[in-house]
Amino acid sequence: MKFKNITGKPVRVRYIKPNQECLWKTIKPDEVIDLPEEYGFNLGLEPYKEELEKPKPEPKETKPKKHKLSLKELMKIKGIGEKTAKDIITAYPCKEDLVEAIKQNKELPFRDDVVKKLIKRYS
Repeated sequence: MKFKNITGKPVRVRYIKPNQECLWKTIKPDEVIDLPEEYGFNLGLEPYKEELEKPKPEPKETKPKKHKLSLKELMKIKGIGEKTAKDIITAYPCKEDLVEAIKQNKELPFRDDVVKKLIKRYS
């Protein structure tokens, strides 16, 4: 059985090799060694479990990718020019933010005709 030295100090153990030769070995802190079960417990070592040593990485939360608004996309809407498109991008850099604001009926900081065109396009 494998044991890990968690005592915080070196521990000397009598280690028996497969050919029955006895040796003394010093186990450093956090070192792992294979010993008979009763002997390892008597030395005050803790059973070693690989699952505890190498925790599985937690899956990363993936956020939905936000799409940036582009000047070209906004300027394709009839009646929206370059300056107005830049103003829209300044206020709502991501397409999702603009759509969310429209869905929640938030007051958009643009002229009424521009707001109507955005609502028509992104609703």
